Amino acid sequence: MSAHQDLGNKCLSCHKPFGGTSLQCVSCHKPNDIGVTNVAGQVLPKKGGQTFFHKGFDAKSCVQCHTDHKGLKPKRAARNFMHDSLPANIKNNCIACHRDQKPKDNLHLQSGEVCASCHDTRRWKNAVLDHSQLAAAGRQCISCHRAEIPRNDLHRQAGESCASCHDTKDWSNAIVDHSKSFTAGKSCISCHKKDVPVDGLHRQAGDNCATCHDTRKWKNAVVDHSKLSAAGKSCVSCHKKDLPNDGLHRQAGDNCASCHDTKNWKNAVVDHRKFTTAGKSCISCHKKDVPVDGLHRQSGANCSSCHKTTAWKPATFDHDRYFRLDGDHRASCVTCHTDSKNYKSYTCYNCHEHSPSRIAAEHLKEGIRNYDNCIKCHRSSSGEHEGREGDDD
Repeated sequence: MSAHQDLGNKCLSCHKPFGGTSLQCVSCHKPNDIGVTNVAGQVLPKKGGQTFFHKGFDAKSCVQCHTDHKGLKPKRAARNFMHDSLPANIKNNCIACHRDQKPKDNLHLQSGEVCASCHDTRRWKNAVLDHSQLAAAGRQCISCHRAEIPRNDLHRQAGESCASCHDTKDWSNAIVDHSKSFTAGKSCISCHKKDVPVDGLHRQAGDNCATCHDTRKWKNAVVDHSKLSAAGKSCVSCHKKDLPNDGLHRQAGDNCASCHDTKNWKNAVVDHRKFTTAGKSCISCHKKDVPVDGLHRQSGANCSSCHKTTAWKPATFDHDRYFRLDGDHRASCVTCHTDSKNYKSYTCYNCHEHSPSRIAAEHLKEGIRNYDNCIKCHRSSSGEHEGREGDDD
């Protein structure tokens, strides 16, 4: 500091030799006079700040904030002021030093001189106002926030009872208790007319929003389609654009209820019996779904020989329809079906006559040329005919 210029190189002016830190600061700067008078005894203007709190420090505390070893023009205080270092009797008495800085708004006028109820000396801004203290003291939001109240219908109806929707801990995400409005004879439209969608469904529903929506959870509305059905409304009247354009839906037409249920639209159950009576075969819709293995290639389009429309899986192959496996014919599949890729192909030679040439000769002698189709003449022990049918030509 310029006042110390003459002492800049004269250590002994402030320090005693070999005596450690001296008390010489206070020989000029009396703690009781700091901020009130200068070292010459002249009274300082009040705008300079009457820092009377220095009187609470001892003589060795100066270096906590000040230093004079940085040339002729250092800042008067070398460090940020630490309020925690203040004496206990004035530590939380902000007004003692900052009376002129106190805002003049209603909130600060009400709070009095207890700044610490909202502010922290380490971080003054971003104060956290504990509204619960105001509520406990009978304070209403309106007493401070009257100018901030929105002018829409909803807030005009609510009056000054902000707590009916808002919470002081989370003001923005207000929850409107619609039950109070409804008991007062208010409908959704009285406040939300501009918010009503203009699609066909909402036009049909009219002003009765509660048929689908719940005031506690507006989204994920559940449409009670039974009421629409009772009113003679079909699905297509609202969902025509949603109707798939595949073959199955084109055949079904507008009768969605033949497969779908309004309570659980997905997991539709197709009543195939209607297609059967209409002369439709499985292949007409499911050609792309037919497996390409040997067994399915042989069965052709007659899916019902193994499958049922009421429960497609598990399929049941009725072997007795082709050849009954009883008596001596209780054998494994590979005994007769040696080609696993083509179950239509079979042979009886593994158990019966092992010489194909002898079989051929005996059948040709009888005029039977199709001698490889054994079961056409030789059935199992079911009591059906077993013998010769003659020439197949």
